[in-house]
Amino acid sequence: MRKKVLLISSWTNSPYVLGYYLSPPMGLYRMRHWLKGKHDVTILDPNLDEPLGFLKKHERFDIYGFCPTKDNLHNDIALIRFVQKMFPESTIILGGVEATYNYHLFFNMKLADYIILGEGEKALEYFLDGKHEMHLPPSTLARNYSYSTVLTPEELSKAANIDFSELRIPEYWKRNESVSENSLSRNCVNLYITNYCPQGCKFCSTTRFVREACPSGAKVNTIEPRALIEIIKKVMRQLPETKTIYFHDDNACHDKERTMEWCRLAIKENLGVTFVATSRINHYDDERLAIMKEAGFRKLSCGIEAYSDSLLKKIRKGQTTKTIDEFLKRTRMMDMPIHANMILCQPEAEVDDIKRSAEFCLRILGDKRNTITLEYYIKAYAGSWYYDNWDLIEYTHNTIPSIEGTKGGQVRIPVRFLPKNEKVREIMYKIDEAHRTDEFFIEARKGNFLTSNLTREICELALNEL
Repeated sequence: MRKKVLLISSWTNSPYVLGYYLSPPMGLYRMRHWLKGKHDVTILDPNLDEPLGFLKKHERFDIYGFCPTKDNLHNDIALIRFVQKMFPESTIILGGVEATYNYHLFFNMKLADYIILGEGEKALEYFLDGKHEMHLPPSTLARNYSYSTVLTPEELSKAANIDFSELRIPEYWKRNESVSENSLSRNCVNLYITNYCPQGCKFCSTTRFVREACPSGAKVNTIEPRALIEIIKKVMRQLPETKTIYFHDDNACHDKERTMEWCRLAIKENLGVTFVATSRINHYDDERLAIMKEAGFRKLSCGIEAYSDSLLKKIRKGQTTKTIDEFLKRTRMMDMPIHANMILCQPEAEVDDIKRSAEFCLRILGDKRNTITLEYYIKAYAGSWYYDNWDLIEYTHNTIPSIEGTKGGQVRIPVRFLPKNEKVREIMYKIDEAHRTDEFFIEARKGNFLTSNLTREICELALNEL
């Protein structure tokens, strides 16, 4: 039976966080494309549309699907309650990282009829097709792990081959012009070409997100090279002002043969667009770098996280300062700028780790083409090793707004993991204070900004406190 479905992205309800929302909710559009022909799926993006007005002017949907996030949880809960009040006969399902790891909260608060764990395309299709019913004894909790919801390379190619003309990407481009003159997001289209990262870094929940729904041996799959080229050509036909394709995966170039094959095809096709990719530093070997440069890559993004061997080992990053230096040497020889992600006051960091990482950032920023997104603490996302094992977690309580008489209240939110080293924790608090009182940070928060614009100041501040 064909169903009417509304998929709703997380609701920031704030005009001051545009630097964190630079692209449409691609995962929801992929699910709509996957279900095309079987069900009628509409997307509500609260970053562009006022959600209350949208919901009031549309007729009732059979299914309302939400993708709540930790940072916006209070607003997402309020919006779910508003939908429950307006359309009590409809079914509410939740999905995504927060729903997967925090399902007990949503069930306890009676916010969901069903929760989908892990990847959503095939699982949502099974649900809408009525294949989800289970006959179990009362009070039984069952977990049915299965590889069947993990997309194969062919299915991943199908899911990613969306109609880009239906996405409101030009609206994001216009909005992002105020963020940064040199931002990677300007006239940029984000693509995801792998299904997940298997690395298992202690601060990240990505690896376990897939494994919450299937066995631990789930394979990392990548879009087929010819299919990827056709998707890029489709982007350029439908959005001809596109300047950059950004492969936003954690490990977009992990499959060397497929990366080199699609780069060879891109060179042959002369696609007229530049590329950026996020991947691990060991994926950027000389052979791959050479052909990526020829194919039109203009920047490489990577998670370096720390410049300390002892800390890199503790967080299970799987790299050393030596391999980092070798990577930087290769990129300099290839004249390829980088964007690095770093975390300063990590839970297991010592004072020397702070010093090394801050000095490393300033050294990298000596080349003005390089950029660094520096987080000065690790956000406490459910699903990470630290969330389950670290005893120093800072919490806050966010107010759930009441919308036209819906239930309000508060929800406890885990904010960040606190460092055990007292001096490192003191530096973190000093940066907190600067964010509250320093004119530079105050002015930055008044407009739309990227975290990468604050890296130099945070590093200098940390080094002055040592």
